[in-house]
Amino acid sequence: MKIGIIGAGATGLTAAYDLAADGHDVTVLEGADEIGGLAGSLEVQGTPLERYYHHIFGTDRAMIDLIDELGLSPKLRFHATTTGIYHDGALHDFSTPAQMLAFPPLRLRDRIRFGASSAALKAVRNGERFGDRRALEWVRRWAGRRATDVIWEPLLIGKFGARAPEISMAWLWARVHFRTFKLGYLDGGFHQVYTGLLRAVQERGGKVETGKRLARIAQPDADGPVEVHTEDGARYEYDRVLVTVPQPAFAQATGAPADDVLQRAEYLGATCFVLECDRSVIPYYWLNVNDPSFPFLAVVEHTRMVPTGDYGGRHVVYVGNYVPRDDWRFTTDPAELLERYEPWLKRLNPDFELSWVKNWHFSRAGFAQPVVTPAYRESIPPHETSMPGVVLATMSQIYPQDRGQSYAVAMARRVVQQYFR
Repeated sequence: MKIGIIGAGATGLTAAYDLAADGHDVTVLEGADEIGGLAGSLEVQGTPLERYYHHIFGTDRAMIDLIDELGLSPKLRFHATTTGIYHDGALHDFSTPAQMLAFPPLRLRDRIRFGASSAALKAVRNGERFGDRRALEWVRRWAGRRATDVIWEPLLIGKFGARAPEISMAWLWARVHFRTFKLGYLDGGFHQVYTGLLRAVQERGGKVETGKRLARIAQPDADGPVEVHTEDGARYEYDRVLVTVPQPAFAQATGAPADDVLQRAEYLGATCFVLECDRSVIPYYWLNVNDPSFPFLAVVEHTRMVPTGDYGGRHVVYVGNYVPRDDWRFTTDPAELLERYEPWLKRLNPDFELSWVKNWHFSRAGFAQPVVTPAYRESIPPHETSMPGVVLATMSQIYPQDRGQSYAVAMARRVVQQYFR
């Protein structure tokens, strides 16, 4: 078959890789000028680095298996990273169970309750049972009010803002259940996965075209070809089409009515700085900022996991956020935004100055984090669409995990198996 794939992220490229191996004539159309989607990369001192912080867990079997297929397993290393929490003006170690049980802002009984409730979530195999429950209500009951006030509520507010009280417990279960203390990263970056997929698709006769932003999809005849139009005026025809772009983009391209399930998904945007610094900024790989007054959610010092030598001696620091697309942190000029972040970074490290930053990069994505409420499950569209030749596979259909490279890879392979074979 002649198959078109919309989107060259983890889902689209994995699907193209499998479909090309099956002998199909595959073309991937990507709106951006680069591949990888939310796992796309920039360069720091000549080394590819993800625009948004990425790692994998030991439970991410689909991604681990794909890395192995591409011959990249020797570069995959699992690191014992460090985690901290900023609370009430101080940094606290939060990397190991022992440190969690010694966490000073909580009394011993609160720490034990927090640990027991987290262990219970690890033990529950099917988190969809929590789909109708609100996360903050559940953790107040089982982790306790104090642990909720200090740990869970600030994190949920930092992530979802005013929507925090509505977030489903199924979402929080997935955040806890699948995480491992060691984090996996490819020496040289995950960019190698996507270039490896691209190369394999091309070697199998497939094509990947960038700068082809989706404008419209139509199938005038149920038994006829699917038409794909891009914003540059190009028109394509395919026997089948797999769409992997965010649900709102697909809804717009198909002219879905306001009451259609495609129109119900809500997303937050993402903003992320990559700072190239001449010295370390925080004493951890990952720092959760448990203070909702801060204008960002997390600070991740990537070079606390991998050597600074990989990046020309630079200390690589991410400053990331999830915000509505009309929020000032999404719309402000990046140079001004970094200046507005400086006093907040100084609260994490009083010695910090912008002069430490020798170069910086800024990325934003409009549809990065679905807002997973108890009603979310009912808003998930099926993979089959109203057009017989079009299949949808997008992050809003990954539930309750909602996003992640491994889940995207697993969904791509499942959809190819179910709808294209």
